[in-house]
Parts: sequence; structure tokens; C-alpha cells
Amino acid sequence: MPTTEYLLLFAVNLAFILTNLYGWILKWYYRPKAYGEHFYELFPAQRSVGVLYLMQIMELPYLVQVGDADALLYVNAFAVLFFSLQMLVMCHGYFFAAGHSSCNCMLDKKGYWLFLPGAIVLAPLLLQALGIVKLADGYRPLAFVAVSVVFAAYFALSVRMALKIGQAVRRANEDTYADSDDFPVRFAQYIQWLPTFICVLMAINFYADNAIVKAVRDVFFTGMNIWFCIFTLNPWRQPYADRTDEIVKAAADDMAEPAPVAGTFRLTDERFMQLSRKLDDLLTKERIFTEQHITSDLLTARLGTNATYLSEVIRRSGYQSFYDMICQHRVRHAISLITAKPDERLLVIAEECGFSSPASMTKAFKQLGKQSPSAYRQQG
Repeated sequence: MPTTEYLLLFAVNLAFILTNLYGWILKWYYRPKAYGEHFYELFPAQRSVGVLYLMQIMELPYLVQVGDADALLYVNAFAVLFFSLQMLVMCHGYFFAAGHSSCNCMLDKKGYWLFLPGAIVLAPLLLQALGIVKLADGYRPLAFVAVSVVFAAYFALSVRMALKIGQAVRRANEDTYADSDDFPVRFAQYIQWLPTFICVLMAINFYADNAIVKAVRDVFFTGMNIWFCIFTLNPWRQPYADRTDEIVKAAADDMAEPAPVAGTFRLTDERFMQLSRKLDDLLTKERIFTEQHITSDLLTARLGTNATYLSEVIRRSGYQSFYDMICQHRVRHAISLITAKPDERLLVIAEECGFSSPASMTKAFKQLGKQSPSAYRQQG
């Protein structure tokens, strides 16, 4: 290998390893005082992220043998197996913290046994790269097959995790009527498919089995490491504070908020009436609220407007928010179905109205000051 190319590959891999070690130090030891005892509430996957960074020192055998075919195969196999799986552990720690056993995704602390298949496959490749053992000629195809089988299982887990995160986002939207601009919801939506995306990137890197491709991967993740450290430990981020009183006051203000005065409208009366009629058709004729995964973004696209104008139309129509509007229509529809079909199961009625479960339907009834669905059934 030419000296210039060797030095370039060495520098890129060294930068990748050093930024990971720096990230490990930050994640493992740095605790901003501003967050106090609430640090782990804000960063529940902090330790898992630190472990992910620290694990990258396993790339050292490649650093001292840059360009070597055996070392390259080992380090790429390590990346596709361990990096992807640790991302799953990270997401589990953030979105499904201890106590949420309902996620049933086997990635709690006891779930670290999932690393075992990858470790078994990786061990001989590491020993070969270090020159400790000499594998039989033609071992590379078998190694690719073994890594592929284990990776397929990890990839399936990554897809399952993404779907679980999506369900959690939809459940949060429905149960709490969170606005789609809320940071937790947006963050979850952005990161939902990240483990799967990481799996795909690492798979491309592994099957390419090329030192240049590996270098490109190192450059990309070095930049991501730096950005991630800055983003998650931003010293300018507002410290945690107990906002209970503020939230309660805001809720009371919303309930007492008068209708907007004409001077604050952005829409002309003509445009408002046009959008209002289209919205009414979607709600009363097409019954879009019966779609379980309806969001404000989808409704905005259906109306052919933007989020600001949609919010104004909703407010001027007498609703507090998008989710308040959807909730009211779902509850009214549920009451009509309960009355018309007294023998129908509540599970079926909940699904027909767009609720994810009878429990979500009951919660919506209570939030609107209604009797429970079962109480309406008894009255009928």
C-alpha cells in the first residue's frame, strides 16, 4: 500500500477511535451541575451511549494493521454486529426505561446476552487478525455467512425497535394529545429508524470489504460523534426545572382563552371559510378521525395548507388544538356507535373510532368530562 494512502487510512481510523474515547469520557464522567438529580431523567441512555463509544477501542487491531485483509474483515464484522446491537440497547434505554416491561423487546440489562452470538462469531476473526491463530484456507466465505446469519437477527430486532418507537409516539399523541411540535415527539420520530439505518450502513461497509469504504465510514461517524456530543451535552441548554405550576397555569389559560380577535387573524375570511368547509367535510363525511395514525402533518397535506393556517382554522372553529378536535369527534362517534350497537364489544368500537384501545377511549371520555363508555352502554 502506498505510504500516502496508508497514512490517510491510519489518520482517519485514529480520529474515529479518539473521538469515540472522548465521547466515552463525556458520557461516563461529565455531569452538568445545572441538571442536578434530574440528569438521568433527561439522558436516560447516557451509560449505554458511553459503552457504545468505549467499545470502539476494539478497532485497535485494525489501526496497527491498516489495509490488512484479515484485520479489515474483523473490524468490519465487529462494526456490523456490535455497533448495530448497541444502538438498539441505547434506544431501549431512552424510550423504554426500566419498568416498561410491556415493550417485551428483551433489551433490558439482562438482554445483554444478545451480544453472545456476535461475540462467538467475532472471536476467531479477532484471533486471526492478531495472528494468534491461523484459520483454515477459505475461511472468509464461512465468516461472511456466519456474520450474515447473526446480523439478520440483529436487523430484525432493529426493525422491531423502530416499530415499537413508532407505536410509543402514536400512543403518546393519542393518550396525552401532545402537539406534533413537542420535542420528545419530534426526537422520537427522527430517531425511530436510526438503529435500522445504522444496520444498513454497517452492512454496506461489511459487504464492500474495502479499506476506502471503511475510511469513508470513519469520517462520517467521526463527524456524527462530534455533533452528538455537542447536542446531548449542550452547555447552553436550559437546565431542568419543575414546570408543574407552569403547565397547570398554561392549561387553565387555554381553557379560559377567548376567541382570537379579528386583528390577529392571518387568514382572510374567504380563505378561512374555504379551509373550514374542507375540514368539516374531512371530519363529517370522510371521518378522518377514525384513522388511528392521523397526525396534524397528514391533515395539513389533505387540506393543502400549512401548519400555521391549520392551527388558526382549528382555533377559530372552537377547538383548543388538533388533538382536542380529533378527540371530540372520536368521542362523539363512539357515543353514537355505543347507542346504535349496544351489544358490540368496546374493543371493536374503539378501533372503529380510531382509538388504539378501549383504555385510550375511556381516557378520552374522561378528559372531555364524559361518562365512561360502559356507563353509556348501561344507559342504553
